[in-house]
Amino acid sequence: MKALKLLSLRGALAITVAVLCLGTAAASADEIKAKFGTSLPDSHPQTLGARKFAELVDKKSNGRIKITVYSGAQLGSDQQMQAALRGGTQEFTAPSTATLANLVKEFGVFGLPFSFASEKQADAVFDGPFGQSMLAKLADKDLVGLAYWENGFRHFTNSRRPIVKAEDLAGLKVRTMQNTLYIDLFSGLGSNAIPMPVNELYSALETKAVDAQENPFTVVQAQKFFDVQKYLSTTGHAYDAQVLIASKKFWDKLSAADKKLIQEAAREATLYQRQTSRELNAKAREELAKAGMQINDVSDAERQRMREKLQPVIAKHQAAVGEETAKEFFAAIAKAPK
Repeated sequence: MKALKLLSLRGALAITVAVLCLGTAAASADEIKAKFGTSLPDSHPQTLGARKFAELVDKKSNGRIKITVYSGAQLGSDQQMQAALRGGTQEFTAPSTATLANLVKEFGVFGLPFSFASEKQADAVFDGPFGQSMLAKLADKDLVGLAYWENGFRHFTNSRRPIVKAEDLAGLKVRTMQNTLYIDLFSGLGSNAIPMPVNELYSALETKAVDAQENPFTVVQAQKFFDVQKYLSTTGHAYDAQVLIASKKFWDKLSAADKKLIQEAAREATLYQRQTSRELNAKAREELAKAGMQINDVSDAERQRMREKLQPVIAKHQAAVGEETAKEFFAAIAKAPK
């Protein structure tokens, strides 16, 4: 009798162990690992947003979905990472709308110079029907648009002189993003536009291969451009948004529940990322001045003169993105609070 009970106990124990092992194997099989690449350093709001997103996804999935963040262009430039997402070898990134315009031309509308008056106005446009309709266009390029993040208003730095009036830009060698609108923008103001990835820019400024660049305060600080640039002029010529995107090949393999939790994490991370960007941009301006940069505020009248000089460029790129797209974009801006 005792032998029978012992045998039964052993059998029950064996079944329990087998069930636990199967459960562990099933849980392990259900684990999801993903890579999120950024082009900017750990201290920049782009990467801070990526880490918050990864943290939220981990929490909401009870540790089942793990996103590893690779900052500072470890996985390549914006364009290289977009290609990796399309090919299914990388899962997430957050490029500028300007580089996405090389894939979906309509995204070029967001870079039209002097379009936005404030961050609040930009939020309303990006989060509203127009911005969301633009995200939907990414599906045809094997990408899934999740949210718009902020890089901020772009300002001009250079190693030669303050930019007080439009004519001060003439003849300067300016690094631009790899985007035809930005190339035409600075060419239209008399500069020599030189496109290159941001991760190659510091050495180009240091060796004087280029005189100048344009970026939000946070990028100037995070990339330590203050070491090789003396003048910072607040041209605010464009508002730069970044787009949190996922690989469609990755996305299509997810369950409906996992898609939902990732979308929820994206919304929460967006609020954090934008707030962080605005706080750090304000702080970065002060710290850049302390680091020795000479900062001058460009007058509204002079910014308007720059916009007038750029009318041919604006007209050209409105036509390039499509007049209907441009019309809807400016209608969305008109409805948004300034």
